[in-house]
Amino acid sequence: MTQDPLLYVLDLAASFMLAAAASCRARSGGAHFSGAAVLACLAGLSAPLLRESLLGHPVLALNRGDYLAVSVVGSLIGVVVARSRHSWKAFYWLDSLGLSLVAGVAAVAGFFSGLGVTGCLVLGVLSALAGGVVRDVALGDSARFVEEDLYATAAALGAMLALAALMYGGAAPWQSALAGCGLVLVLRGLRLRRGDMGPI
Repeated sequence: MTQDPLLYVLDLAASFMLAAAASCRARSGGAHFSGAAVLACLAGLSAPLLRESLLGHPVLALNRGDYLAVSVVGSLIGVVVARSRHSWKAFYWLDSLGLSLVAGVAAVAGFFSGLGVTGCLVLGVLSALAGGVVRDVALGDSARFVEEDLYATAAALGAMLALAALMYGGAAPWQSALAGCGLVLVLRGLRLRRGDMGPI
């Protein structure tokens, strides 16, 4: 991971969003509070753990307690959000934010770790999908990257834009990650606007 402090903040925000989405989904489905919290922490930690493991630093995320801390806070927020009338929409956007942030951050991190464009894209997509896969498998849901259009594809396009902004646009690492994040959110918003998103 590059030493850009703002990119690190975005990485923590991604773990927070994924954790909040997981606990929101779990509690909406009737899971016990403690189970939802554990699942949220697993989902929040999965993206940085997978990314750093693929980059050859498997213990980096484990040695930083702030990833676990933001995941715990995210799990509490998700539990509260699950009580709202529109918890399905909150889940959708929490999940989309986590997906988008991870895709952009991982692609940029891969670039600064010496990966080529293909490696950065693969790293970005795999890392972005990790949290959702952990959540969906644990809850017995169909994996969203299989069932939904503009999920894995959106993550891939976001990673591409982040790399383009970094390599050709002269943007700072955190700006590049945010550019990719913005594209993913636009694509996810278009899907929601089509009206094919039902309750979780």
